[in-house]
Amino acid sequence: MLDIGEVFSALLGLFLLIGVGFAGAKVGVLSTEHTPQLSRLLMNITMPATLFSALVQPFDAAFMREGVLIVLLGSAFILLGGAISWGCSYPCQVKSSRRGCWVFSCMFNNNGFMGFPIALALFGQEGLALAAFLSIPFSILAFTLGAKLMVLDGQRTEQTETISWKSILLTPVNGAMVLGLFFYILQIPLPSALSTPITHLSNVTTPLSMLITGITLSGGEVKQIFCNRDAITASLMRLLILPLLTVAGLRLVPIDNPVFVGVMVVIMSMPAAAVGTILADTYGADTEFAAETVFLSSILCLVTIPLMTLLL
Repeated sequence: MLDIGEVFSALLGLFLLIGVGFAGAKVGVLSTEHTPQLSRLLMNITMPATLFSALVQPFDAAFMREGVLIVLLGSAFILLGGAISWGCSYPCQVKSSRRGCWVFSCMFNNNGFMGFPIALALFGQEGLALAAFLSIPFSILAFTLGAKLMVLDGQRTEQTETISWKSILLTPVNGAMVLGLFFYILQIPLPSALSTPITHLSNVTTPLSMLITGITLSGGEVKQIFCNRDAITASLMRLLILPLLTVAGLRLVPIDNPVFVGVMVVIMSMPAAAVGTILADTYGADTEFAAETVFLSSILCLVTIPLMTLLL
């Protein structure tokens, strides 16, 4: 069984980074005007570096089999969660202007931003590598189907009217995933002159994503977040309903490796994806609601994730 104190400590440390961004914006050190530039830095440089570096490691046949399995199961759980969330959006009376963003917040978890460091802290390098494989279906689906969900919210702009599947697929994030798998499968050595800057850039991703979320939240009233029915229902779906379905589903699959099961449960119990705020801003969806859901679910996960680890 995992150390509950260790889980709580890892989550609290990451959550405090959101507070730094929030406080920095409130005192004028940072500004919401900087968010688009920081988002582009994150999505085009640091996040691709994180995903690429996580996959560049020595080849292991057993690990590769587990990697393929976690990709397949992750894809199934994400798509099933999306279908369930879409169906629940109607009885939850989600506003039509934010239904796509609401479903995205339920469907996609904070895998890379919070999942990677927590997987490393709880399960070591093996856990981090499996979490990287689990990020494959997340990345593909979040930046394709997830982007389309954001566009469905009805806040059309000249930019969103021209969005195509091609433009969504051909992104630095997806390119980094393909390149990382290419290097992993062929075991191409990466010279230190390249690995060092890539590692430095990947280390920026987690704090940068949390800072962006905190800056975005600074534009609204925090007390309103706890009264936002849609943010509350999305957080409950993201943190309780869908993780419990994941636990139930994993018990139907014969898996011997406890690290595999632990990574799946912990990652699928992560709060709403911080990248949702960035995609909402990019594609004209409800950016404030996306940030509020990330913030609220990140607070609540300090309680729900330790509880989920009790089921391992």
